[in-house]
Amino acid sequence: MGDEQAARPFTAWTHYPMSGSGEGEFGEQEGNLLAILGTHGEREGAVLNSYAQLVEHCEDEGTRYLGQLILDDEERHHRITEEMLNQVRSVVEDLDIEPKTPSMVGRVSDDLLAETKRLLAFEKDDLAELRRLRKDLKHAKAFPLLSLLVNLMIQDTRKHIEILTFLRSSA
Repeated sequence: MGDEQAARPFTAWTHYPMSGSGEGEFGEQEGNLLAILGTHGEREGAVLNSYAQLVEHCEDEGTRYLGQLILDDEERHHRITEEMLNQVRSVVEDLDIEPKTPSMVGRVSDDLLAETKRLLAFEKDDLAELRRLRKDLKHAKAFPLLSLLVNLMIQDTRKHIEILTFLRSSA
């Protein structure tokens, strides 16, 4: 559980023994997860600098704005991928490697379930409102960026609905 373990970069899953070979036993599924998450994390990390350069050096304010939106998402994706990788590594290596995704242990309380249902209803109403706004913006040719931003907000709202639906089903 030392710092050297947490700091050790994951480069390939082949150095982990396969299930049944003795120490550090795990299955093919865990090996595949480690490989995919490790590779994806490396790719995400490499692209972050490109987006940062775009945001920093672009003269067009609208392009910088959109580049920053992407950069924010990519930074979050990179963090989540690292946390997912550390979660799998923690299980495979029998270590506590941080930061990692938390575990969900148990049933959602009745109060949280009620709040989840309320928020789910709000998000569904919000989705309908955003769809109406998108329809109105189709005719507002002077605001092309607004139409794109509303589409992105619709995607985010769908993501919120998916998360809340997952929480509701965990009850």
